Amino acid sequence: MDIKELTTFDTANSAKDFYRVAKHRMLNIDQWFEIASLPASTFKHLNPHGEQCSRPPEQGDYIKIDIPGPGLSSTSGFDYVRIEAVEETQTEDVDTITMTVRPSEDPNDRNDQETKHFFKNISTSTFQIKRTGNLVEACYYGRNEVINLDLSSLLDKFRNLLVAIGAKLGGSYPQWKALIAGFLKK
Repeated sequence: MDIKELTTFDTANSAKDFYRVAKHRMLNIDQWFEIASLPASTFKHLNPHGEQCSRPPEQGDYIKIDIPGPGLSSTSGFDYVRIEAVEETQTEDVDTITMTVRPSEDPNDRNDQETKHFFKNISTSTFQIKRTGNLVEACYYGRNEVINLDLSSLLDKFRNLLVAIGAKLGGSYPQWKALIAGFLKK
C-alpha cells in the first residue's frame, strides 16, 4: 500500500518551516489519534522495555496499537510493532525523515516471542516526511503484508485472519490516509 499527500509553499523557507511541523507530528506517536482527521486506532510510544515514553522515537522502541474491533486475547487487545529505523537526511534542497516499523512481540511479555500483530514480522510500514524545494510530502508505504497465523491461540489466529483480510480489502486505508493527511494539515 502506498499513500502520498503533498502541499506546496510559495518559498523554500516556508516549506522548510512546515517540514519541521510535519516531522514533529510524525514523531509524536502518542498524538497520532488526534492528528488523523479520521481517527480510528490509538497509538502509544513505548521504550525498549515496554514502558510509555515521551522522547522522540528511536530504533528499538515499540508502538502499542489499539485498532477498532476485536484485539488479540493474548495481549489484552493490543497489536505491537517495533521501530526498526528512524533516519533523517538534510541538504540545501531536500530534507527527509523516515521511520520504519515491523510487527513484533509484546515488549511486556519477554517469555512469549510470538509476533503480536495481524501481519507477520516480514511486513513493514514506513512513514516519511520529505521536503523538496517548496514542496512538502508525507508518505506511507506498507510492504510484505502477510497474514500472521503463527500464534498458539486459536482465537488469536481467527482474529488475525479477520482483521488482516479487512486490512487487505482496504479497511486500513482510511486510517493511514487520514494520518498522512493530518501530518500535512496547515
